Formats: sequence, C-alpha cells, structure tokens
Amino acid sequence: MKKLLILPTLFLLASCASQTAVQTPADPLQALTEQVAQAPDSVRYATYWSEYLKSPQPLRTLEAQDRYQSEMIELESGRKTCTEINWEEITLLNSISLLPHLSAAECYESAGNSDQANYHQNIFNFIATGILSSRRGDTFYSAYEIASWADAEDLLSMSGYEILDNYFEFAASRSGLYRVYNVRDPDSGKVRKIYFDNSRFLHRLLEIQYPFAGLSDSLYKSIIQPLAESDYAARHAVGQVQEAEGEFQQAEQTYLEAIGMGSLTANISLGNLCLEGNSTMFAVDECAQLFVAAADLGLQEGKILLAYITTIGLGIEVDTELARQLLASAAVTMLKGEAEYAMALLLASNQYNMPRTELAEHYLQLSAQQGYAPALLDLAGSHMIGKPGQEEIFADLISQAAEKNYPPAQFYYGKYLLEVAGNDQIQEGIHFLQQSAGAGFPAALYLRGRIAENGLYQQKEDEQSALRDFEKAALSWHHPAQFRMGVLNSTGKLVPTNHELAYGWYALCAKINNLECVTNLGYASAMGAGVEQDYHRAIKIYQYAAQQGSARASYNLGLLYQNGQGVEKDLHQARQYLTQAAEAGSTEAMNALGILYLNQSEGTQDYAEALAWFERASKHHSMYGLYNQGRMYEQGLGVNKDQEQALELYKIASELGHTGASLKLARAYSSDELKEYDLQKALHFLTLASEQSGNNIVRETLLNCQKAQYCSELDIGKLVSLLSKAE
Repeated sequence: MKKLLILPTLFLLASCASQTAVQTPADPLQALTEQVAQAPDSVRYATYWSEYLKSPQPLRTLEAQDRYQSEMIELESGRKTCTEINWEEITLLNSISLLPHLSAAECYESAGNSDQANYHQNIFNFIATGILSSRRGDTFYSAYEIASWADAEDLLSMSGYEILDNYFEFAASRSGLYRVYNVRDPDSGKVRKIYFDNSRFLHRLLEIQYPFAGLSDSLYKSIIQPLAESDYAARHAVGQVQEAEGEFQQAEQTYLEAIGMGSLTANISLGNLCLEGNSTMFAVDECAQLFVAAADLGLQEGKILLAYITTIGLGIEVDTELARQLLASAAVTMLKGEAEYAMALLLASNQYNMPRTELAEHYLQLSAQQGYAPALLDLAGSHMIGKPGQEEIFADLISQAAEKNYPPAQFYYGKYLLEVAGNDQIQEGIHFLQQSAGAGFPAALYLRGRIAENGLYQQKEDEQSALRDFEKAALSWHHPAQFRMGVLNSTGKLVPTNHELAYGWYALCAKINNLECVTNLGYASAMGAGVEQDYHRAIKIYQYAAQQGSARASYNLGLLYQNGQGVEKDLHQARQYLTQAAEAGSTEAMNALGILYLNQSEGTQDYAEALAWFERASKHHSMYGLYNQGRMYEQGLGVNKDQEQALELYKIASELGHTGASLKLARAYSSDELKEYDLQKALHFLTLASEQSGNNIVRETLLNCQKAQYCSELDIGKLVSLLSKAE
C-alpha cells in the first residue's frame, strides 16, 4: 500500500531537483567565503549554508575529502612540508569542512604568515559557531545540521568529547535520518547523546528535492545499505530495519556483524531482541551478557537494562540489591533522575514482560523528586484536568518541568495557559510557547504557526511567520504540519499553488498513517492534482483510509459510486459509504444523503429520510443542511409548506455564510412573498450574498445604488437574478 501511495511523486520531485541542481555556479559561494574570511559578522551562517547546498561542492565531497586526507598522509609521512600544500585549492574544495581550514590556519601560523592564518581561522570559527549556535543537539528536532558525518566527529573531538559509540536513528518511517553519538564530557564525566542531521546534504547528493528522499526509501537504500559495508553504525541500522520487518534471524546476524565492526549499541539491540524472545542464538538467560558487554564499554543503557531484568527476574534470579547497585552506578554519569526515569519507563512497558505499574510509579516519583523534567511532565499527565482537585497538581508539576527549559513541558504548559487558565494568563502562555518553539519542538512550532496565521490569543496575524513555523515543524516530521503544508500548497494560500509539492507533503505524512494525508492522496489521484488522474488508484486509497476510520474517505467513495467515476454507478454502495461517513460525523455526507433521497430521477426519493439527514446536519451547524431543510419547508416536500419556518432556517444559514440562503431572503423581502415587504432588509441580505460569493460586479452596483440613496425593487430584483445565475 505504501508503495502505491508514494512512488508516482518521487519521480516528479526528483526531476524538479535535478533541474535546479545544475543552475548555480560555485562563484557565489567563493565570494561569500572571501567575505567570511574578511568580515565574519557580515554573513549569516544560514545564507552561507544555503549557498553551499546550491553549489556543485556537495556532489564532489568524497573527492575533496580524499584529496585532503592524501595530503595529510603526505604531511605526516614527512614527504611534504605543510607549506608545500596548496591550501587555497584544498580549502576551496572543502569550503564548509572544519579540519581543512584548521589545518591551513595552523600551517600558516607555524610559517609566520599571520594574515593567511587569520583568514582560515575566521572561516573555521564561522562554520563551527554557525553549526553550534542555532541548535542544542540533544534530540532529533534540535540536531546540529552538518554536511558530512566526518565534520560531526571532528567537531566533537575538537570540543573535547570522548566518543564512545554512534548509531543511526530513523524518523517517520525512514523519511528522516540522524546520526547519534554517545559521548563523555571530559569535565563532568557525564555521558550524553548528541544528534547530527545532514539530510539536506544527502538530498543534494541524491538530487532529490528536500525532504522527500524517504518517499522511495532512498535514505536507506542509497545511503545506509551501501555504507553498511564499512560503517558499523550503518550495519546496525540495517539490523534495525530487518528486525522491524520481522526478519529476526537476519537481524540477529547483522547485529553480530555490527558488534564485530565495533558497535556498542548493537549489543543493546541484540539484547533487546533476545529479551523479546526473538533470538535463535541466545536463550533468555543469556541475554544479560549482551548488556554486560555494552555496560563494560561505557553505555549506561546496558546497566539500566541489567537493573531491570534483575529487578523482575527476567532470565536471571531476582536480586534487588544488585539492581540498586547497577542503577546507582549508571546514575553517576547521567543527569539527576535520568536513570530512575529510564527504569520507570522499562517497568511501565510491556515490551519484555508484564508491566509493573507500582514499581514504575515508585521510580517515576524518585526521578521527579530529583527534578528530572521528563518525569515531572509524565507525573503531570497523570493528573488530568477535569478531575476534581487535579488541576492545581497538574499546573504545579508541569510548571516545574517547564521552568527547567524542557521544550515539551514548555509547550504543554504554554498550551494549558492559553486554552484553560484564562485571559490573564495569555502572555505567560505565549512566553512558554515561544521558548518551546525557539528550541525547535515541532508541536510548539505548529501551534505558534496557527496562532500567527489566524491572529489568535490577542496576537497579530503574520502569515509569513506562520509559514516559516509550519515548514520547520513539517521538516521535523510533525504530521499535522506536513498536512498543513500540503493544504497550503494545494490551495495556493501563503505560497504559490504547487500540486506536486502538496502531493509530496501528503505522501510524507501518509507514510506514518495520518488519515487526512492518506485521504488527500486519494483526492489528488481522483482529481489529477500533482499526479496523473487515476480513479482506480483513488478508490484503493479511499478504501484503505475508510477501513481505518476516515469519514472523509468514506464520503468521497460514496460520491464516486454515486457518479460512477472509476467504478460502475451503484447507488446502494454509495448510500452505504455516505451513511458510514455521516454516522462518523461528516456533515457533507449527511447533506449528500439528503440530496440523494430528494432526487426522484435516481429512484431513491424518500422525503422523510432526506429531511432527517438535513436536520442532523443542521444540528452540527451545517449551513447546507439548514438551507436544504429550508427548501423542503418552502416547497412543501414531505412537509406542509411553511414559509416562515423556511425563512428562519434561511436566516441561520445566511449568518453561517450560505450565499443561496442570503439570496432567498433578499428575494423574499423585495417581493410580495412576505407580509413584511422591506427593501432595506432585502438590500442587507443582497449585500451579504455579494460578499459571500465574492461577486465584484454586484458589489460595485450595490455601492452605486447606496450612494444614490435609492435602490428600487427593480434594481434589487435584477441584482438577485444576476447573483442567482452566478450561483
């Protein structure tokens, strides 16, 4: 199913990228490099990074790195002195790489050429600062953005970190790819994870428009699989994919190969496979040895997993004292409360065994008592708003977590202050939302975008800020933001209309089974928007989404069967799908059913059923339901004629924006249909109708009529007729 959804778009997006890839010469990048060397503060790093990606340099990265490495071998062997190396050429080929500039600066410094030393030192400082200044690196959404992974290791080593291990982490069904390093801080001795993201660079290499390489699984097939021949992190990633696809025996073998190549994390993955009972090589009582191997080499996850299995006696005897010692040992090199929180998550999970709810709560409390923000947030979540006496506890816990600069907590606390706490808390709510969005938390970016787009919570409308936030959230795999980007591109709101790009965004969030996105893929196939029109494919997609519970997909299927598009016309099947959608709350489906039952030519006429569906739609404030209900009372279809009831329904529909209802009222008040003949009211509803329809001709005629301070019944009648024809 996923291949069916995705493959048509990749060709379009790849061809778009290949058309633009050859346009930009290297000169703009060279000019910026010179400017950076002379006046670093005059160039924004984002501008420099963008120019680099547009240049031919990413396509020559391996060649450039090999050239630098071969020169370094010559230098270390003594066959060349540093002044014999053509540093200008080397650094131009590697303009955004750190080590070539640093090596050049050191060489020129040793040779007494301070001008050239400063030149390259300025570029080095500019790049290093640019990478580190805008992100925190502690999770995927704040990953440091780089070009080659060699730059990541160089940056960590030059920062003094001891690299223990690294692995790849996929995101959003392999649409995103991050390299994660387990490192030890030399000052504190703490072990932490640092995330790096070079997705833009990889897309440039693959010549696929960013961020759509995952639609054809290219990050895995074209990057990870070839790299797995020589890179233990990539070999481990192959094992993860095999395990996720149920190929346990192959995954086990791949993990062992990764361990042999030097991966510590592969020990953890193989141990997990063992504990889950999916190993063909290890019995459950042998799983612990895999965690011991990882723990001995510095990975604290190994100690925590050992503490877990000794606590519950999984494969070994229960030993609570040993478990306490293991957890305490892990805690030494972790943040306060982090080890206890990890233990709580394991005990609450059913991944390996039955959840131990009371023990999990105990460790969660221990973690929260030490001020660990994720634990405070989880505890806050257990005190849901709406329960008597719970809101105060919730607010206290979540505010504590937010004050610790934890972006998820800042988001949820800000959202609570905006939506629940009241108007006097709006500014504080915006403050916490801004902090979370500033840290790159995707849900916060999306909410901030919605606020800016619609001017909510006393904030000014700012469509460009909204667009930036939606895109940032979408690029961090937030599927509501990806759906929003699809809608914006398909409707031409905030951005020029681009159906191919819209289809790409829908395909990305469809990969993680967002039903709105899946349904819109079906709609795009039915309409030929961004992809070749194909009703059969649209029906398959709609059927999948409908089975998963999408009311919109059921509604669209009903229309296809009703109209015989892509299938034989089948009103019985149409009614079934429309009813399914209506029962799920779709007012469109309720109105469609009402129209179907009104239609005598289809042989389905049933006025009582039609009225019942229109009434249901009206209860959901559907202007179409109100209007159609009004028509039935006006014409006496299945009910006694009741002009007053019809007009009351038209008034409500008009207030909700229905042009036809406004016209009905304008016509009624300007003719002898009512005892209360009222040209002013007729003029009011005609003005509403012109605004609702966007008919500028009628609007201008009305303005002229009003300026003359006289509008006759004949004038209004002509305008009503004009608008009715347009309708």
